[in-house]
Amino acid sequence: MIRAANLCDADGINDVYNPFIRESVATFETQLYDRARREAWLAARAGSTRWPVFVAADKGEICGFCSASAFDPRGAYETSVKVSVFVAPEHHAKGLAKRLYEALFAALPKDVVHRAYGLIVAPNPASVTLHERFGFVHVATLNEVGRKFGRYLDVMWFEKRL
Repeated sequence: MIRAANLCDADGINDVYNPFIRESVATFETQLYDRARREAWLAARAGSTRWPVFVAADKGEICGFCSASAFDPRGAYETSVKVSVFVAPEHHAKGLAKRLYEALFAALPKDVVHRAYGLIVAPNPASVTLHERFGFVHVATLNEVGRKFGRYLDVMWFEKRL
């Protein structure tokens, strides 16, 4: 089931996301989320049509989530958002990322959000394929822009016109 996230989903979202922080370069986050930090993150998005959060739930367990967030806090960027989707590894290849993104893009108000950006750490062919299926186009690669686990990493920027 795909649905809008609420504060009660904080621990479940963390259960999906924190392993990516600890073990993966898929996110450049380095500090794990605790319940209070995730609840604050969710509360900041509550009621926002521009920055929705959706979860995939199965029998009460959060299997994945997606969100839109501010592209940049400066005012002129307000019509652009960054989007991301994370699915727990044991739920990969079940179409959850696709269904989450379908919900997210259906919810984004086209008269308010003009562009969506997905930032993908290279290489990640599965994420590239997902984004391209949703109409994203590769517009740039920032070489060695991040460093995690002692490695410099490239980030591919994908853009979607809404």
